[in-house]
Amino acid sequence: MRTGSTELQDKLPIHLATTLLRYPNSIIFSDFEEDFENHHIFDALESVNSLLKETSPDFDLWRRLKQYGRTILRVDELSGKSIWVDHGVGKANNPGWKLDKFKFLPMVNRTLHEYPDKKWYIFVEPDTFIFWQNMLVYLSNLDWTKPYYLGGQMQIGDVLFGQGGHGFIVSRPALQNVVTHYQAHQKEYEDFTDGHWAGDCVLGKALKDSGTPLIWTWPIMQGDDVGNMHYNHQTEWCQPTVSYHHVSPSVIQDMFDFEKRWMADTMNNNNTFLRHRDVYRLYALPRMTSPRLDWDNHSNDDRGLTDSLESCRVLCEADEHCIQYLLNAKSRCLTTSRPNVGQAASNVSSGWILERAQKFYDDGEECHGVEWIS
Repeated sequence: MRTGSTELQDKLPIHLATTLLRYPNSIIFSDFEEDFENHHIFDALESVNSLLKETSPDFDLWRRLKQYGRTILRVDELSGKSIWVDHGVGKANNPGWKLDKFKFLPMVNRTLHEYPDKKWYIFVEPDTFIFWQNMLVYLSNLDWTKPYYLGGQMQIGDVLFGQGGHGFIVSRPALQNVVTHYQAHQKEYEDFTDGHWAGDCVLGKALKDSGTPLIWTWPIMQGDDVGNMHYNHQTEWCQPTVSYHHVSPSVIQDMFDFEKRWMADTMNNNNTFLRHRDVYRLYALPRMTSPRLDWDNHSNDDRGLTDSLESCRVLCEADEHCIQYLLNAKSRCLTTSRPNVGQAASNVSSGWILERAQKFYDDGEECHGVEWIS
């Protein structure tokens, strides 16, 4: 898991109490080495060139942390528990973000050093949620002796890479190849990183340069929260689901509990897995309840001004395709025909036409067989 000092105290504890208990082997990287709640946190930047760390403005936070520890962090530098969604440009003015791009290659280097004999290596962030049982089923369908680099696809310039928050998977041969390549060309990649803004892109370049291009895994590995899926029957419906991104600590707890119940119900059958269709039926539908205040279900078709959530519901009901509705802070009614659970949000109220949300599931195709992306 790759995190940072500005978010660690708000976003790591939930994983220590849930997901990390399920992983048989784990290692946590940040920009400051410390012990946190009985877990050792590794400084991912320890092997970066000393001159770069001592002189680059991007390492200002790292130098402060090295001298004073996390207590030196200002309130405006802390992330809080809110989930930030990247719209393609990063957080250029955030000191933690400036450091983050330098972590990726040293992180894979140290990971191989700590765990040289594992078949698979899975890299996640604190706002990533992994359905662990599904992940194990997925990996059992792949040959770990081949070089694999799997992740939710993104592209910057001519570099195709696995976006870090989706989670990405690297087989042992691929990790060995990229680490050997990085060690032989460390300065070249540090210079490239210094002029870039996305460390996952830098890693994707290094993996390709070392002979392992990305295999696209969307929609198995998602770039969105489970509450922001905009479900439809054409793309992800019958596909398995392994990961979600932009997941808040409270939803990580909720999904962890959900998976735990599902595993108990299926008697921990190692061949059983969740499809997006199953998550809609078992997780999303039960949460599409009566209208909810301070809740955003991501309806986005503007129906104009209305005086109440009830008036917005009437507009939705008049459209046979409308499944859910929302009244925003500007008293505008928004609706959609693609259902979402949503998440907590201030000054927004949401509702669902429950029988239509159920009908959406009933109208979806039955799923038979599966083709794991490989």
